[in-house]
Amino acid sequence: QAVFDCLGTPVARHLQTAQSPRRQSLRKLNMGAGASASVTKHVVIPFPPGPTVYLTSTGFVSETQWTRFIQVILQRRGVLKVEDCLRNVSRELLVEKYKSELRQLKVLYINDASYHRPTEMMVKGRSGDGKVGQNGNLGRGPGTWFFWDQGLEDLMGIPKENIKMIQLFEKPWLFNRPGRDANYHESKPDVADLDPADEEAYFKALKLTQDAYDALKESEPKVGAGQAGGSLPGCPESGLNCADELAEISSKLNKKYAAALDKWCTENIDGADIVVGQGGEVVMLNLAWQVNQAIAERLVNAVRTNRTVYAGLSASTMVCAKSMEMTGEIQPGWIEAFAADKKYLSNNHFDPNDLDEDGIKSNVLGALPLLEAPIAMRPHYSDSWAEQVLEKNLLAEKEFEKETGIDIPDDLVRNSNDGCEVGCELLSFVSKFAKDQDRPIFVPIRDGKCIEVTTHFKANKLYEKYRVID
Repeated sequence: QAVFDCLGTPVARHLQTAQSPRRQSLRKLNMGAGASASVTKHVVIPFPPGPTVYLTSTGFVSETQWTRFIQVILQRRGVLKVEDCLRNVSRELLVEKYKSELRQLKVLYINDASYHRPTEMMVKGRSGDGKVGQNGNLGRGPGTWFFWDQGLEDLMGIPKENIKMIQLFEKPWLFNRPGRDANYHESKPDVADLDPADEEAYFKALKLTQDAYDALKESEPKVGAGQAGGSLPGCPESGLNCADELAEISSKLNKKYAAALDKWCTENIDGADIVVGQGGEVVMLNLAWQVNQAIAERLVNAVRTNRTVYAGLSASTMVCAKSMEMTGEIQPGWIEAFAADKKYLSNNHFDPNDLDEDGIKSNVLGALPLLEAPIAMRPHYSDSWAEQVLEKNLLAEKEFEKETGIDIPDDLVRNSNDGCEVGCELLSFVSKFAKDQDRPIFVPIRDGKCIEVTTHFKANKLYEKYRVID
């Protein structure tokens, strides 16, 4: 397997001679000018040379995580200096030294996980006049949350105007929309041939999901809201559930106005250096991706062809996984109302094994399939989930060993509920050998943890490596 340095250059090529200037430079930085050739292997500082995804529970919350992310982004742009590859380089140094480069970065910020929540709730969570992470706060002030746009602005120096906040539910590639505080920015695609009747029909279907959501969020939830053949709020007259009602019109419009969709994706996904997803309501976010599979395909392709980096937070991490089922947010009536039929999922990224209902049910499949490994996420992990995580992973172990004939080290499974480090090790082992694994490996992510997923292709097969950054 090829080894790369911090600039993504194959080590075998530039470190093959003892007098290589780059080799001498790296060795001097890491070990001092008098280091001997016998410790050459220690000069290699690995950064991902290929497609990269970041999975978090609460965003980047440590200087180590921010520094790593900034180094990776600068390395991808080909501007990171050798002396800035070391792990002890500070975030402040990188931001100051490369501020002109960081100010050029373009970010697409996907925020559908908050779409159905009250606007005032989201505005309050973003309030405060401090900087993200100051005084122990997640966001800019007491009681605030981490929001990607604020973090990227405060801690990376990316200009506010370079960060486009969107919600897929609003279809910014198709409809002119006014914007909404703490949710999405104004969009003006000015699609010349847009039929007003299409816009009316779409937002009528979207409103049904809001009606069902509100009914299920009442102090006494109206279970049955939004479901097929019902009469409670959010139940369509067509007899479908509100998710399928929305998926039907949404998919139709994405095909009908394919040129507008393609133009928007080229500018905002292919043209983005970073794509980030916010946390919130995971079931509703998954619905946004289910009904916009054309956009999901473009993002998956952009990440896997190494045009952009994706970073998810909580719900936006879970929808990347094979299963998003292990969450306390899935209450009675939610899947029945808000899970679209599997026929709307893309055949380009969901294979028959994903859709055969064996192991993972299609209604809890993550609808943004950025990850190939059989992974299921549990953000905001606490010890109360330990027994359930172990139970699920023992079932996955049994299937894996039966189908491959390979024994998984007992301690990997036994300790897989302890934290994401062991969970990632178990997942990397299973994904390396499994071909048709149905039962996923549940990886617990405690708040503050971050997983870096790097991808490479070999013999037309995709391999993923999962690494924890504290």
